[in-house]
Amino acid sequence: GVIADTASPAWVNPQQVFNSLHTRVYARAYAIESPCNGKRIMFVSIDTGLMSVPLREAILNQVAADPQLSGDYDARNIMLSVTHTHSEPNTGLAGDNGGLAVIGNGTFAAIQNAAANLAANPQTGAIRFASGELLNTSINRSKPAFINNPLAERRMFLNARDEEVQVNKRVVQLELYRPDGTVPGLINWFGVHPTVIGPTQSFVSGDVKGAASLGFEKLMGTDYRADPATGTFVAAFAQADEGDVSPNILIEQFPHPDPRRGGGDNDLDSNAISAVKQFAKSLELFGTGQPVFGPVDFRFFEIPIANITVEDPVVLASLNHPAALDEPVKRTCSGILGASFGAGAEDGPGPTQEGLTCDDNPDLLAAAAADFEAAQSGSRLEGFPGGFPRDGIPGSILSVAAFCNASLVPNPLGDFSCQAEKPILLPRGDDTQTLQLFRIGQVAVLGVPWEVTTISARRIKTLMLQELAPAGVDTIVVAGLVNSYSHYLTTREEYATQQYEGASTLYGPWTHAAVSQEALKMARAMRNGSALDDAPTAGQPSNLSVNDGPVESPSPNGDPGTVITQPFSTVQPGSVITAEFVAGHPRNNLRLQESYAYIERQLPNGEWEIVVEDRDPSLIYFWNARVQAPAAGENPTSSDGVGRVQWKVPGNIQPASYRVRTVGSSRATGQLQEYEGISDTFVVDGVVAMCP
Repeated sequence: GVIADTASPAWVNPQQVFNSLHTRVYARAYAIESPCNGKRIMFVSIDTGLMSVPLREAILNQVAADPQLSGDYDARNIMLSVTHTHSEPNTGLAGDNGGLAVIGNGTFAAIQNAAANLAANPQTGAIRFASGELLNTSINRSKPAFINNPLAERRMFLNARDEEVQVNKRVVQLELYRPDGTVPGLINWFGVHPTVIGPTQSFVSGDVKGAASLGFEKLMGTDYRADPATGTFVAAFAQADEGDVSPNILIEQFPHPDPRRGGGDNDLDSNAISAVKQFAKSLELFGTGQPVFGPVDFRFFEIPIANITVEDPVVLASLNHPAALDEPVKRTCSGILGASFGAGAEDGPGPTQEGLTCDDNPDLLAAAAADFEAAQSGSRLEGFPGGFPRDGIPGSILSVAAFCNASLVPNPLGDFSCQAEKPILLPRGDDTQTLQLFRIGQVAVLGVPWEVTTISARRIKTLMLQELAPAGVDTIVVAGLVNSYSHYLTTREEYATQQYEGASTLYGPWTHAAVSQEALKMARAMRNGSALDDAPTAGQPSNLSVNDGPVESPSPNGDPGTVITQPFSTVQPGSVITAEFVAGHPRNNLRLQESYAYIERQLPNGEWEIVVEDRDPSLIYFWNARVQAPAAGENPTSSDGVGRVQWKVPGNIQPASYRVRTVGSSRATGQLQEYEGISDTFVVDGVVAMCP
């Protein structure tokens, strides 16, 4: 997508404006067909923050219109999973649909490539399954909610020191093999938020999962422009149950935005640390797995999420909440965010506070009254009718006086009467959501549109294994953020605390029980070989396109491609070099499957070979306008800009002569023109390290 003048849809920070590229973001697709029953599935992992309904429909509409794909794939057997990186330019804050167009078209291209590769390689290959624990890589960021779950349930997961394991540390990995022993790819599931690169940064990035994928692919010599029929190695570090899981393992010691919260000196350092841990665990598991046996199968289910009553006796018997949290009728209602949604999570806190609940506690009511009196007598801000408290409205007023009783009042926007402890704030949610279940031998993948918390996923997996184990399934992956985005899925006990995740559980306190009930219907149908009423609702045609870039002002430094700052003539391995060029706005040419900048090495015959492109986290491409835009915008009126290339020279780089080359397009003359800029040659000379 567009790496300048856009913003992240996941951080929702109006002060964040992207201007640099840390790592490119990719869609990775896997086509799998059973030689026994002929069924096919397509699993897709996308380096994006959110999967929206318009984006999903745009992808599926392209599949339906493709004569090679439409006979084998549709909404029922294509699972669109996102990694949830918070640092990619999807819709941004300005309603820019250019990001959606790029993601949609790129995902469709990945699906085409996977299908073409499967068709070109009809020989039956093997799939191997491996699993292990990944330690010291994730923590529970919502402990007040977690510890509200029953102690006996929490004590079922202990480490060697008799401590509660508060996040899912299990890695599940599927490796794909050709008959000749070559490996076209792997899918690795591990639940953790990709939130190391925080909302104060301006980097477009795949964050920790994107960097792990790129690291494994670099090791395997992936050719990103390979012929789909020939194929290349593809590594997806896909998302699982990450709802309350943070990669910022020192956040309790160094709260956001302290750059040390992720274990490194800064966000990029922490990103590398976390990504390498995931990559290293995957590499440790690689080649150690057991063969996968059994069928390929799938089920797809659309559920009326805003109108479900929990009646399944198995689900009801599994509930273990305190009597104070019980209700005789357990149902869902219209989706709405709570007051604590504005507090954000610990990875990127917002302006309000967590834990705001509708409570009859007289102390809380008294506090609200005192807050209101203090607000009335405090200093006022000018420009607001009747004045406005200079320090804002205290949270307890919002909680008790404003948003609790509102749930009992008839509302034309929906029925919010089932929201229990939640002070309602912002209607958000669709009446229908999708569930999807894939089976690959003994592994089943449940795709849901929620960010699922640790205990929520444990309960769902327990219930589903009871149904699927007799059919040969022994591992369940709960893949969140699939096919749509519906915020969070917490347990009844977690919901009662109204932390950020509970306030973001849209459909009320019984949402988890309702989802469990509907997921069991899919599991039973798969076990019994029966069908569901799974015909997906027809999507609306989506018209997504990327707008033209702005017309830049002529630069006082020369024409586009002119070198402004040259690198040092001699550098040491491990140092950082910088080169600057007059550059056009990145929107003018997204350089899809290419690069804005290259590090090139001179060969003995005088020719130059590319050694680093801008997908590599060692090379960062910055685009800075001489007159900076005040905020993210779809159509920025831009001045001329400077493209800055920053490369951290690897410690094990081959001593030789190198140069920086940049490529792009500019509208400085009013017409779109391509340009190229080449730096002076510099020499890398010094002791070569064993490791980079």
